[in-house]
Amino acid sequence: MADYKFDGKELRDRRGSKLAVLDGKYIRDDRGSKVGEIDGKYLRDSRGSKVAEFDGKDIRDSRGSKIATIDDVRKSIEGIGGASLVAMWLFFVR
Repeated sequence: MADYKFDGKELRDRRGSKLAVLDGKYIRDDRGSKVGEIDGKYLRDSRGSKVAEFDGKDIRDSRGSKIATIDDVRKSIEGIGGASLVAMWLFFVR
């Protein structure tokens, strides 16, 4: 069983506490502060710097090194989504 759930909009831990929200292309924490954004296949931090790339299967860091796959993410987070699910994993679970 995964420790987190993502319904396509909100990321919650196993107790049901809200950790993050997907607001369009922006990822916000539970207080509403921008943590990151989804820019096509790139995931950027709150300052706009590229932190990762997701090609639909593999997640690579800013230097191009593979850090995980979508299957690895699904072991930690139960839910729907591709890049949005990966962004929640990258910014809050990893």
